[in-house]
Amino acid sequence: MDHTLELGTAMSRFADFAGLGTGDEPIPTCEGWTMRDLVTHLGTVHRWAAGIVLTGQRVASPTPVVTEPVADWYAGNATALLGAFQAVSLAEPIPNFTHNGETVAFWPRRQLHEATVHGVDAAQALGFDESSWIVDPAVAADGIDEVLQAFFPRLTAQGRRPDVRSRIRLVATDVQQSWIIGPRSGEAGPPLQLHSSLEADTVVSGTASDLYLGLWGRAGSDRLEFDGVDGRILLDGPTTL
Repeated sequence: MDHTLELGTAMSRFADFAGLGTGDEPIPTCEGWTMRDLVTHLGTVHRWAAGIVLTGQRVASPTPVVTEPVADWYAGNATALLGAFQAVSLAEPIPNFTHNGETVAFWPRRQLHEATVHGVDAAQALGFDESSWIVDPAVAADGIDEVLQAFFPRLTAQGRRPDVRSRIRLVATDVQQSWIIGPRSGEAGPPLQLHSSLEADTVVSGTASDLYLGLWGRAGSDRLEFDGVDGRILLDGPTTL
């Protein structure tokens, strides 16, 4: 997958949403936030990521001066991030918050999923129907990979290890792809991602989009099928930030 190309598409969609409404719409999935808060957050994250990519250093998140209209301010930061990716090689060593796979290639993928998830937030806040926020299956499957590889370890490091009590298979029914997560003994270390050919104790099935949005807390578990209770326990607990 060309993460930078997909990122541009996700940014464009989010910018369109940002230009609609009043900016005061509440974001149901981000308690206490309005649409303006969401747009400011995503633009700030893009600017932060661009700073890391261009300097090669771990930098603090900026506190920007947000100009009006905020949708145009967001678009400027989005364009700046895409420009940063054009200026460097994906293989160049660049730090990231996981301390693993520290090359530029981490960042277009991370920003793609940041923009995709918040695009869903914006569409839901604006009252759009499901067809406006369902995630492309290939992007969603890639995002499931990212959650397991980046956020399960990150949550564990923060003392919020995902609740994996047995071998759980996640099955994306529309892309014929599955993932198995297994428990790790002891207090240290994230759940184990196991080879998909192994047997599982419980299964969670759904479209790639519904699995992805379920892990991100953007879709209810009623959209998924559960064979066994441990999959529901996992999704009811911490899976992403």
